[in-house]
Amino acid sequence: MLNTSDFKTSIMNLQLTDIIIVLIFASMVYAWWRNIAIREQATLAVKQHCESYHLQLLDQSVAGIKWWPCWHQGNLMIKRVYKFEFSSSGIARYTGTITFIGKQQTKIWLSPHDI
Repeated sequence: MLNTSDFKTSIMNLQLTDIIIVLIFASMVYAWWRNIAIREQATLAVKQHCESYHLQLLDQSVAGIKWWPCWHQGNLMIKRVYKFEFSSSGIARYTGTITFIGKQQTKIWLSPHDI
């Protein structure tokens, strides 16, 4: 049975490196979770954009191609660019990109395609 004084002693014996390792791990898990949420948001936005232009989103997904820190309105944020493929005729494949800064969508670009 664990004595409360043993528990307090084990907590007090934590090293700074242990705390740093836990914080780094927690930060990585948060970044991964946040990236998945934004990728899902990007997929939904691309689906809606393609539907509004009567285009077919191929593979029903987006793929991350760039990810870097940037300054936006005085705040340090992550800029993410996702690539997707679409078709206007069902035959040819065209590419497009969607850009997010933080969790805000900033741009959708579609390559020139047949109508």
